Amino acid sequence: MGVAVALVAGSVLLGKGPARIAAKDLRDETVVAQLQNSAKPYPAELQAMLRATRANPDDLLAAKAAASALIAEGRAAGDSRLVGAASGVLQPFMKTPDVETLNLVATVRQYQHDFNGALRLLDQSIQREPGNATALLDRATIQIVLGRFDLALQDCQSLSQLARPDIGFLCQSTALLLTKNASIVRDRLQRILETPGLLDPSLTGWATGLLGEIAKLQGDIPQAKARFVEVIKADPLALRERLLLADLLLDEKSGRAVLTLLSEAPDVDGVLIRRVLAARLIGDESLARKDTTELERRFRLNLDLGLTAHAREEARYFLEIAGNPQLALARAEVNWKLQHEFEDAQLLIDCAVAAGDPSKAVPVLLWINEQSVEVASLRIPDAVRKAAQ
Repeated sequence: MGVAVALVAGSVLLGKGPARIAAKDLRDETVVAQLQNSAKPYPAELQAMLRATRANPDDLLAAKAAASALIAEGRAAGDSRLVGAASGVLQPFMKTPDVETLNLVATVRQYQHDFNGALRLLDQSIQREPGNATALLDRATIQIVLGRFDLALQDCQSLSQLARPDIGFLCQSTALLLTKNASIVRDRLQRILETPGLLDPSLTGWATGLLGEIAKLQGDIPQAKARFVEVIKADPLALRERLLLADLLLDEKSGRAVLTLLSEAPDVDGVLIRRVLAARLIGDESLARKDTTELERRFRLNLDLGLTAHAREEARYFLEIAGNPQLALARAEVNWKLQHEFEDAQLLIDCAVAAGDPSKAVPVLLWINEQSVEVASLRIPDAVRKAAQ
């Protein structure tokens, strides 16, 4: 939920491990999003921005415009190299960065799962400008991803006091998804969506997606599916809701529906994993083998290079596709050190049990107690509970 939150609200507020690529190395003919056998060139507008940064290397405004465009294009294409390139474009200005530059580079760090690095930059930004709504939202988002809901709520409250009570409320709602207050949040979200004029139209997708996630967490699968479909229809680029819906369809063994749902999605790791699982359901061994080969290539490279940003996807791959629960557990433990969302908690539990070492899932129970997490759909086997005693 974390990155998606910042994306939706960030556009309203601003009106707005991968290798870095310096601006001087970016060329108009460069091909990006080289995922499997498909590729596309930079959009013309982005090409023009990059030419401007090369022609005027000391122009901070041009650099920030190019960095923002790189981040947006990288997210849309699912290409972390482009997002990382934004950091390279801004690097010459990081000796004496302004607040917006700090925010942009923090966004890159967040996308790369360098959450501590992002927090350090955001702390600097907020120290300089305590009323910086973008930085406050991004910091709250990261704290939510890290499972520090108490800290996130502090920044959400600050947002509510900055004449943006709508964003502050949605921020608070996101931070409360995994708590006993989720039902209260659900009821308030429904009333707000049903009352014209209470919510900025650009935030409707965020609110609707939250309702879908609450329904999923509470086991109301029909309602969750309906909400996710609603978000996707309004925003075909809403990848998180698309992946969450795909998981619900996989649970129902609806392989063909999953493949249709993901047919236009970027070939990021999460999409490929779900395509493999769906292809296996319908017996399409050719597609399953093709995507499995690509996933194995990516993940082996990550392991060789010591990269950790995709540890969640790696753990799921080794557990559900490669059939290697020991390696799956190792990656799930790495992932748990990085982030504490619902998916991360369930994944560590599942991997620990599959590997025959339920004690490795005890950190999840400690976090549940520390942050007062209450989620009906979180599966905790007796073996894990006994290991915690």
